[in-house]
Amino acid sequence: MTMRYALFWAAMTLAAAAGAADWRPLPSPDEYLARVDLASVSAQQGYGRFTLHRAYSAPQQHSAGKEYHTARFVYMTDCRQGTTVLPLVQYYGADRKLTHADVRKTFKRSEFTPPDAGSDLAEAVRLACEHLAQAAKGELAESKPAPPPAKAAKPLPRASSGSGIIVSRNGYVLTNQHVVQECTTYEVIDDANRRLKASLHAADAAKDLALLMVEERFAATALLRRDAAPKLGEAVIVVGFPLVNVLGTQPSVGFGHVSSTVGIRGNKSHMQISVPIQRGNSGGPVFDQAGNVIGVVVSKLDALKIAERVGDLPQNVNFAIRGDVVRAFLEAHDVVFTASGDATKLENTEIASRGAATTVRVRCLRAPPVAAAPAQQ
Repeated sequence: MTMRYALFWAAMTLAAAAGAADWRPLPSPDEYLARVDLASVSAQQGYGRFTLHRAYSAPQQHSAGKEYHTARFVYMTDCRQGTTVLPLVQYYGADRKLTHADVRKTFKRSEFTPPDAGSDLAEAVRLACEHLAQAAKGELAESKPAPPPAKAAKPLPRASSGSGIIVSRNGYVLTNQHVVQECTTYEVIDDANRRLKASLHAADAAKDLALLMVEERFAATALLRRDAAPKLGEAVIVVGFPLVNVLGTQPSVGFGHVSSTVGIRGNKSHMQISVPIQRGNSGGPVFDQAGNVIGVVVSKLDALKIAERVGDLPQNVNFAIRGDVVRAFLEAHDVVFTASGDATKLENTEIASRGAATTVRVRCLRAPPVAAAPAQQ
């Protein structure tokens, strides 16, 4: 008898907007470039889950009549059979905004099919299932005797990327704590493309804020609004470095407004913004119409889990740390920043130009763990 399986009946959760991704290139035709995000791989109800991204060389037409340029495919896979089913596809326009989505809440076992040999999906399934198998071995490591050490190639460090804000010409850069968590090396890349080594000066996991420091001086610094509390409905601009492996290393600009002055479940440290954000935006500034910083991008809702929970796909439900929380963090760590009470409205192009000059890309390198040498008998 065929059984039906519900997809991850999970509670409402947040997904870090620019949490580290682990993109791996896939074999692609001329029509598009494909990548799989191994950081998205997880086990769900006995199946594997992973995200496959395609960036098309020309605009594509959806059956609903909408045009899209990139798409994200969230697959479920049965690793034992090498088969897949597709519960969710998200389509994005030229401005990288989500245009529409195809969502399925349930699926049948009989709907799992094998991917075409040699396709990008077939390679993505292989990589995802290998990743899950390695994770499972790690979970069982404590209950099994350790195998004898074997010689292997030295693993390379893993890199992730986020955004940061220059808050002092003396070298202080503000970002999210989750962007720099467990890093062994930090690097800041400014608008002059200088690659500057940085050190971690301070971090607050509860606020999800961190301060990096470089030895060089910066030519410009962001201005923090003196009355930093957000105003409901005010227009905002976000500058950052989303999806650098796909979109490149130039800063991106997004426009929206303050949807709520609090975060999820009434969190008074956050505010909700309607600006689209992606991985890599975390730690970037939220500007008001006068070019003053009133927040720091931090996260977005997990659209897939919400769609599976309530049957509707949330759009542009994103969050930033409020400016008053940011100011308190900087003051607590004796950072001398510039506060501005200027409310003169600027052109969007001027705000974007100032934002690009005071927003940096933050690279985090996480070295692989070094195995301990066996004790001498």
